[in-house]
Amino acid sequence: MIQSANDKNFDDEDSVDGNRPSSASSTSSKAPPSSRRNVGMGTTRRLGSSTLGSKSSAAKEGAGAVDEEDFIKAFDDVPVVQIYSSRDLEESINKIREILSDDKHDWEQRVNALKKIRSLLLAGAAEYDNFFQHLRLLDGAFKLSAKDLRSQVVREACITLGHLSSVLGNKFDHGAEAIMPTIFNLIPNSAKIMATSGVVAVRLIIRHTHIPRLIPVITSNCTSKSVAVRRRCFEFLDLLLQEWQTHSLERHISVLAETIKKGIHDADSEARIEARKCYWGFHSHFSREAEHLYHTLESSYQKALQSHLKNSDSIVSLPQSDRSSSSSQESLNRPLSAKRSPTGSTTSRASTVSTKSVSTTGSLQRSRSDIDVNAAASAKSKVSSSSGTTPFSSAAALPPGSYASLDGTTTKAEGKRFVSVIE
Repeated sequence: MIQSANDKNFDDEDSVDGNRPSSASSTSSKAPPSSRRNVGMGTTRRLGSSTLGSKSSAAKEGAGAVDEEDFIKAFDDVPVVQIYSSRDLEESINKIREILSDDKHDWEQRVNALKKIRSLLLAGAAEYDNFFQHLRLLDGAFKLSAKDLRSQVVREACITLGHLSSVLGNKFDHGAEAIMPTIFNLIPNSAKIMATSGVVAVRLIIRHTHIPRLIPVITSNCTSKSVAVRRRCFEFLDLLLQEWQTHSLERHISVLAETIKKGIHDADSEARIEARKCYWGFHSHFSREAEHLYHTLESSYQKALQSHLKNSDSIVSLPQSDRSSSSSQESLNRPLSAKRSPTGSTTSRASTVSTKSVSTTGSLQRSRSDIDVNAAASAKSKVSSSSGTTPFSSAAALPPGSYASLDGTTTKAEGKRFVSVIE
């Protein structure tokens, strides 16, 4: 039989609530440590560390809200159990399913049953062949728990689903696909703990269970009548485009493009912002399709995408038609001169500028409006008047930053070539 160190009887009222001290808790230190539990906890901590960097902020959501850090801490905040055989595992899961499938059971028993699933995971339940077969039978029980009127039951259900995804990864594909629509129904809930629990559960599933069948579930909710759902779904889509590999997305390119286009036109400003993030995430995977989408947008929406790119300091390249102005602006911020070589010799800056101008003709050509006309005229006159002397001898008198204020020694031919570049 599976035995718990601090819960000998599964229905013992003293150990129903894992957060409440009980007389049985004093025996936890006497229980023999489980090697499988140690492996499970190590896995959980590694998974947790990878998600803390982008966790949501509960403070922004308001009182009662939860975030990924809260979930990760709760993953192993459960009673210790030991699994001795596949038969023991089967009996335990059957008992859990019996309790969770009947909402007439006391809510504390249902909370304890959900925690017991996490205990089994930490004890190495996934190593048994029959575990996944029995896990499928829990789909209905999970749905019922996620719909429960008790916020504590909903929270524990979402934590357990997130834990299953974190530990099982893509092996949780069937469960994730089955439960995702039910979790989306939590997002517009007025109770913060329920709404944010649903949001965090979806994020954890997106991070760890990369199956293409989840994409239509998310995109279909991007057109929900609920503004809160639409905002969140575009956040989920942005996370998905950041976390998943390109090959996992290829089957749904057209669906993603159409959804992002609708989001860019969304009536809600925050949803539009999230959709613009999705566009650049989509662009990093499928640049050709993204540029095609870009050219189907009105100019105002194109400008909004460019503005978003500038404000986010992204390195993603603009569509082909807009690279000219973007590259011109970028070239203004680059140093124009070549550095001195380690030997101490100086490279002619005029020839460097000339080479850059030749290599960047076309879409990357520098705009003529960027050149100081007065400085160019002054440089031309000084070069022509000093044909017999050293070129640019009076360059120091010119305004700093002008092309004529180049240092180093140049020949007469190089000076003429430089003037032709300015013209």
